[in-house]
Amino acid sequence: MISAIKKFVDLGTDASLSDDLNRRIRVVNMFSAVGMTVTFLLGFRALFAQETFLTCVLFSATILFAISHKLQAMIGAKRGSFISATVLIACLMSLMLILVVTGGSENTGPLWIFTVPSVTMFFTGFRRGLMALTGFAAVIIVIFFTPDNALLATEYSFEFKTRIVYTFITVSFLSAVYEYSRQRSYNTAVYLSEQFERQARYDPLTTILNRRGGQQQLEQELSRMQRNKKPFSIALADIDRFKSINDTFGHDAGDEVLKKVASVFSSRLRAQDGLSRWGGEEFLFIFPETNEQDARMVTEQIRENLSANAIPVDNKSHRVTSSFGVCEITPSMTLTTALNLADQALYQAKNDGRNKVCTATEHKRKSSR
Repeated sequence: MISAIKKFVDLGTDASLSDDLNRRIRVVNMFSAVGMTVTFLLGFRALFAQETFLTCVLFSATILFAISHKLQAMIGAKRGSFISATVLIACLMSLMLILVVTGGSENTGPLWIFTVPSVTMFFTGFRRGLMALTGFAAVIIVIFFTPDNALLATEYSFEFKTRIVYTFITVSFLSAVYEYSRQRSYNTAVYLSEQFERQARYDPLTTILNRRGGQQQLEQELSRMQRNKKPFSIALADIDRFKSINDTFGHDAGDEVLKKVASVFSSRLRAQDGLSRWGGEEFLFIFPETNEQDARMVTEQIRENLSANAIPVDNKSHRVTSSFGVCEITPSMTLTTALNLADQALYQAKNDGRNKVCTATEHKRKSSR
């Protein structure tokens, strides 16, 4: 029983969707269930009371509530949720108008309209909800106060009608204030969450991914490789003689060099490639679906571009270079092994005179001599 209820409530939700959207989908499902239950029971009550028109209206509402529940799963999460919520609101408002016009059971029908403001605001948001409620209130006023009660099928006292309208406007106003505050709070929470996530994944100095962000990207690429069986390559880069730059010109100048180098590296990457600051003056490149030789060619272009363009340091132009170690990652290889091989190739490039690119294969060949 519990599993069936949970399945009904979770219909249309997905882990890939935002928490707010999943919450809205669940509330639509729950409201559909409540709407179906209430209108179905009231429909049977009207049927036994031989109120044919009211019976048809309530059973029709039951069917529409059931349809709104299925729409989310049939159409797709975001669009389906919007359409489903629209059907719910339209069904609810239409039912309320019919109850106002006919009076419902013993003229208590208008009392149900107070369910409209909170439900409308929740499902449609502040702006759309305010417009919908304004239109609904205007229709109610027209129905109530048309001369000679021409639009009513029953009789209400003037005091009853005015109090219903005043109370409805008050409840609508309070619902609008609550929804506006809720949306502001949610948007602020989302913004802060995004900022914290960015701070956690991006290096504040160079504005590229930090080690954590690079590690996440590596793991994503590893998962993709395990699915499509296509290898990818990485490259570790280290700025040559960076310590001497810090010692000679100071750490502020060193920071400027790091920013300029990161900018040069980023400008030469392909759209699918990744770059992160791996630590200190060391950078990590990720080349998806790229073998070692192709990654070497791309890295060589990056190295030449950095070497050919002087970087201003302490109001003077200086030639900054970097050494690179490239490694191809295959399905049988772990990330730790690949990083170690790239690191060994990097130090081979350093030992060969710096400002060079060395692959793991080249390093292995030289080491075996």
